[in-house]
Amino acid sequence: MTYCIINNHLVPTENALISVEDRGFRYGDGVFETIAVHKGVPYQFDWHMARLIGGLGAIKIAFDVSSIKDLCRQLVAKNGVKSGILRIQVTRGIGSRGYLPDPAHPKADASFVIETSPMPAISREPVALWQSHYQKISARALPVQYKLCQGLNSTLARLEAAENHCADALLINEHEQLCETSSGNIFWLKNEKLYTPSLDCGVLAGSTRAALLRLSPCPVVETDAGIDALAGAEAVFITNVVWGALAVGALFPQNIKWNSAGIAGKFHGLILADRDTYSDEQSGEWKK
Repeated sequence: MTYCIINNHLVPTENALISVEDRGFRYGDGVFETIAVHKGVPYQFDWHMARLIGGLGAIKIAFDVSSIKDLCRQLVAKNGVKSGILRIQVTRGIGSRGYLPDPAHPKADASFVIETSPMPAISREPVALWQSHYQKISARALPVQYKLCQGLNSTLARLEAAENHCADALLINEHEQLCETSSGNIFWLKNEKLYTPSLDCGVLAGSTRAALLRLSPCPVVETDAGIDALAGAEAVFITNVVWGALAVGALFPQNIKWNSAGIAGKFHGLILADRDTYSDEQSGEWKK
């Protein structure tokens, strides 16, 4: 049996319930984190907590995160997770007058859910991307550097990619600059430098992106670039906590192609090695 935690209560996942009045359910009013668990240790946990705190502040949810680490430790142990995903979601909770939160509501406190799932099996074969006609939501509209519970922009783009037989969708912003895919960050190697869109382009500050900024053996350039920057790249790959670094073989409908597997594999290896190191260093903290 698998368990989750809802508002400090450990419950069987199959019995887990949230209120239909919860603003996360009604409006996507909240933030979340997905964290890779490796050898029983959530990778870059403190980094994720810092992003969670930043996201809560950005959308003006008052929530005390001080108990979250202990609760995550309890759940990872209870579910026996060695390799998997840890997900933390915080919503504004119950109470609203339409879109306007009602702080006077007797149940207006923030709500949270912590859950785990197995790490999906991912093919290491290069994938194809589809340039979506959906535009990345502007940072002037939402604090897009955080993981917001509303995800319709990404959902529609991902559906469009699937309809065109591609693994993921490439999103550009209102200035025709490269941003990210519907589900991850994008990198490309050119002239012995690793490039990725800057956060100024309205990019999610991804955790695997942050790891590669730290781990890359070649200089990393955070850039504001158009899609033409990909044409002369030696390799292109996309990143998130599930994929690590996943090779991109083609972009459609432009029909641009790359031989990315070898280079992407090397960067993926850096991430896996760092997960090993981190897990070994933090194992005592997570197995108290």
